[in-house]
Amino acid sequence: MKAWENELKRRKNATPSISYQENWEKMQESNIFPNDLLLTFWQSNVPGSNAPESMIVGAVQSVENMGRDVSKAEILLEQGFHYLSSDDFIALKALTSEIFYLLDNSPIIENHRFHHYLRPLKWEEISKFFPTNKFNLSNKIDIKDKIHGGWLGQLAGGSMGTKFEGYTHDALEKVFGEQLGKYVGEVSTLNDDVTYEIIFLKTCEEKKKDISSMDVAKNWISYIPFGWSAELMALDNIKRGIFPPDSGYFYNPFQEWIGAQMRCMVQGLLSPGDPYKAAKLAFIDSQVSHSGNGIYGGIHAAVLTSLAFVFNDPKKIIKESLQYIPQNTEFSRIVSDVIKYCQETSDWLNVLRKVEENFKTYNWIHLYPNTASVITSLWFGEGDFDKSMKIVSSFGYDVDCNAGEIGTILGVIYGQQNFPNYWSIPLNNNLETYLPFFQKIKISDLADWTYELVGII
Repeated sequence: MKAWENELKRRKNATPSISYQENWEKMQESNIFPNDLLLTFWQSNVPGSNAPESMIVGAVQSVENMGRDVSKAEILLEQGFHYLSSDDFIALKALTSEIFYLLDNSPIIENHRFHHYLRPLKWEEISKFFPTNKFNLSNKIDIKDKIHGGWLGQLAGGSMGTKFEGYTHDALEKVFGEQLGKYVGEVSTLNDDVTYEIIFLKTCEEKKKDISSMDVAKNWISYIPFGWSAELMALDNIKRGIFPPDSGYFYNPFQEWIGAQMRCMVQGLLSPGDPYKAAKLAFIDSQVSHSGNGIYGGIHAAVLTSLAFVFNDPKKIIKESLQYIPQNTEFSRIVSDVIKYCQETSDWLNVLRKVEENFKTYNWIHLYPNTASVITSLWFGEGDFDKSMKIVSSFGYDVDCNAGEIGTILGVIYGQQNFPNYWSIPLNNNLETYLPFFQKIKISDLADWTYELVGII
């Protein structure tokens, strides 16, 4: 049926009523820019740690990191915080929209270092020099056991790290001391990070080898109730019919934050010993909400996880992963620099201090300082789960995401059979999410589901 036919049919079948009373109350109750969303942009606290965060400040910060002049937006920030302090939400809404407009139209800073690097966006360009070979895994390796270990590691690391995210090392050390790297308070697997991985598994189950970014995006908008930073912008784009790759960068100042790296370990679990496949699946997922270096971060997390099925030495895994980072990109330089920092000292704290200084202009949720945390923790953790968790929690930044990635990699190396009981038992074999179709599942069942999909995609 044509659209005009549909409309005409509805109108012809409609019968007016003399007794009908006007009903505008529902319209008055609706709000296209609710105050709680407005406050989320300007001043909020991280649910797990209570760390302060301002997404709008991070947006301005991030666009400047991408080589743009944000001076006009920075001026409006000061006005915005004045409106916020006086509860002038009407003025604040208009000003918030204006800031996003200014960011999307901010002039390029010609000599900014961001523009000195390549930034391929298409898979063919990104993967041009990636090795395509798949490693032959030993018959002695129990892939299912390693996948189970990977999930345990991810959920243990994420649960542990939630308490510490968003603070500096010095603040964490002062308050928590010897508790860093351990569960503090109630152990919960409920957070937003794993939600996207569950959606990817569901999409794989539905589409198998034909899975596309469009498929993932449609399941996002169907099932995910809310998002943060890049994912929030992507969901808003998808809602309006703006699909990948556009959804990852259109009016999305957070496109190079940690979100893709946070959630792309699952593609590695689905690709044991096949880092090229892991990278491609991660690309499919990452470009839903990210672009450029943000995508490369997602690919890197997947590749590290895939390589953990092959090598037991985290340093070896890190070095092998370099082949799957697009050359002459800013992300490749960042990773190389951090590895160099690690090689030049015997103390991870020295690396941390360099990271704090060299990445001070980046938000704590940005990809770069968090990649540095992951690499440093794996490097100096030397395959020891406890030691690695101590380092990553002490590093600060987005600890639950970083600990989840490290935990996945080490969990694969360990396998479920060798995974430390004092880390797994508190999880009670349960994963909780806020997905309507997947509110609770046994971790063992999640591992089984992932294993079943390995041969399908």
